Amino acid sequence: MAYVGGSAREQGCVFCNRLDSSDDTASLIVHRGQQAFVILNLYPYNTGHLMVVPHAHVQDPSELDAGTQAEMAALTGNLTRVLRRVLDCAGFNVGMNIGGAAGAGIAEHLHQHIVPRWVGDANFMPILGSTKVLPELLAATYGKIRAEIERDIFSMTNVRVVVLAGDPPGVVVDGAGLPQISLEPDVAVWKSVLSAFSDDFGSLSVLAWAGQPDTRTTGPSIPTLSLRASGQMESLGRFRLLRDDDRSALSITDQEAVVRALASIER
Repeated sequence: MAYVGGSAREQGCVFCNRLDSSDDTASLIVHRGQQAFVILNLYPYNTGHLMVVPHAHVQDPSELDAGTQAEMAALTGNLTRVLRRVLDCAGFNVGMNIGGAAGAGIAEHLHQHIVPRWVGDANFMPILGSTKVLPELLAATYGKIRAEIERDIFSMTNVRVVVLAGDPPGVVVDGAGLPQISLEPDVAVWKSVLSAFSDDFGSLSVLAWAGQPDTRTTGPSIPTLSLRASGQMESLGRFRLLRDDDRSALSITDQEAVVRALASIER
C-alpha cells in the first residue's frame, strides 16, 4: 500500500518544470499533445487520478485559446475511455479548481482533474485535504495507463514484456528476446499480459513502464511493461531465465528495457 499525503513545494511552477523535463516516466507524464499534456497526480485522490494541463502557463480558462480548449476536451473523452478499460472504474469526478479560494493546490497554472470513482469509495471533497490509501504503487498505475494510451495512439496489437523472476532477479526470455504478447481487443494491455502468462507463472504483478521514457516519439513504439513473478517456479516451460552475464545477447532495445525494469524495483 502507498500512503499518499502532501509535500514541500519545489521552486518554480510544478507543471512547467514537468513540461520541460526530458524524462516523462520520472515526471509521470503519460501523454504530450500539441497544446496540452496529461500527467499522473503524484498525490492522487484515487488510483489513476490524472490531470490534463495546458502548455500555456495561465490561471483561468478564459486565457486559453480555442485550440487548447478543444484539445483538452478531446483528451478528457479519450482518457475516461482508457481509464474505464484499465481500472474498471464506475465513474469520474472531472473538473477544475480555479484560484486559491476555490481550493486549487497549484493556482498559478490551470489544470483539470480526472478522478476515477468506484461505487462505495470515499466522497470526493473530504479526500482533498487528507491522506489517501492506494491499492498499488504509482509506478504500476503509470505503466498500465501509459501502455493503454500508447496502444490507442499507435493502434498497437502487441506489447513487449520484461518479466523479472527469482532473487536476485533474472529476466525471462522467449527464444532470443523478450516475450511479446498479442493484445486482446477491448481488454486492457496489462490484463492481456497477465492472461497470456497465467499458465506459465503462478503469480505476476505489474511493476512499471519499461518502454522509452519520453512520450515525444516520431512514430510507433511498442508498449513495454515490466512484471515481477512471485514464488518458486518449478519450470519455465518454453522460456529461459537470463542472469546478468547473459543479457548482452539481447538486442539493444531489449537491454534498455531490462535496465529500466530493474531500476523500477531499486527505487
